[in-house]
Amino acid sequence: MSQPLLFSGKLYQSHINGAPTYLAMNPCVIYFSRTGNTKRLAEAIANQIKVPIFSISSSEPSIVDAYSTIILGTPVEGANPAKETLAFIERLPETEGKKTILFCTYRLFGNARTLKNMQKKLADKGYETILKVSKKGMKPEQPADFSEVLVEIKKVI
Repeated sequence: MSQPLLFSGKLYQSHINGAPTYLAMNPCVIYFSRTGNTKRLAEAIANQIKVPIFSISSSEPSIVDAYSTIILGTPVEGANPAKETLAFIERLPETEGKKTILFCTYRLFGNARTLKNMQKKLADKGYETILKVSKKGMKPEQPADFSEVLVEIKKVI
């Protein structure tokens, strides 16, 4: 019997052909931020679950090759992901078996449409979205409460 894999002190179990199989999620956070709000949330996520963090502005899409779960964030702009995020997704390699957790920050509305848009574009490349979360109404100069988003992400990581 093979030994289960540990990642961040947690075991991950799935069933393949009826037999338990343990998998490590090996996540990273990748984000684009225009005003700083999405960056703040991305940093809170990365700090909470102790994973590497990368900015779309200074990273190549091939960075995802080293990770099995991609936590991808964007601001909402015109009820859509930022154009920089969409361009990054377009340049991502096609894959099989990689998971995504999507998050966005927004001021008024558009979060559901933004996340659905990202999920579809990623699915077309073979990525499976396992969670979508959003944070509304942050002001860069004020403290923000990310606890709800962090709790949801910790449930699946």
